[in-house]
Amino acid sequence: MAVACRIQPAGAVEHPEAGYVEDVRYQLIAPALPAGPWSRVEWRGEVWAVEGEPQRWPGPRRLAYDVATIKRRG
Repeated sequence: MAVACRIQPAGAVEHPEAGYVEDVRYQLIAPALPAGPWSRVEWRGEVWAVEGEPQRWPGPRRLAYDVATIKRRG
């Protein structure tokens, strides 16, 4: 199922001694997310997992939205 959404960086844990960034997370924002903890998300040809329960931000119907944090699987 394809869902139109906005994705923005949520942070990363850096390991300076190794010289690379690991454990990258993004926030997925949409009017309604049919997802739960550990749901599978495909984005940019990679597989991601929803971390925890998506949060619902209430408001008028046109302004309410769901936010979920996704993390690369693997």
